[in-house]
Amino acid sequence: MPLTALRLAAFAVVAGMMLAGGAPAGAQAISGINRVVATHAEWQVVLADTNHGKLCYAAGSPHLREPEGAVRGRAFIFVTTRPDDRVRDEISIMFGFEVARRSNVDIGGETFALAGDSQGAWIADLADETRLVAAMRRYPWMSVQSLSELGEATTDTYSLDGFAAALDHARRECADGAPTN
Repeated sequence: MPLTALRLAAFAVVAGMMLAGGAPAGAQAISGINRVVATHAEWQVVLADTNHGKLCYAAGSPHLREPEGAVRGRAFIFVTTRPDDRVRDEISIMFGFEVARRSNVDIGGETFALAGDSQGAWIADLADETRLVAAMRRYPWMSVQSLSELGEATTDTYSLDGFAAALDHARRECADGAPTN
């Protein structure tokens, strides 16, 4: 399943905001207003008003990246709510490098397979998405393992400190009639 245009727009919007502190220039055709509205420990709450409707994210970046010194860009994980599409708690991961295959999430002794393309990933079995979000609320850390196109095994470890509060905040922002701060 390739990245959809909407998922690519979400990656661009959130990654650009987290890197530059504002809406990325390339995202303006897709979205009008994008902003970080709150930070909860290691996680940010991001709102984007797009031509696909309002999007709300809990977004985090890795606390630890291994191996040290590997050449790669910034990585992010997003848990998205898109009320116009009736989507809630959609997990997306941007690695910051070209991924070849074999990506997964490890949390609390459980492994979740990821699907995606060379730029990003999401949970392979949508039936597992709810379980993964619940685990992210329960455990303090999770790791994402992948294999780069250069053949290098990588692990990005995310702190989940503040995740539950950020996700709850993002959900409230995208609830019908919710204010957008």
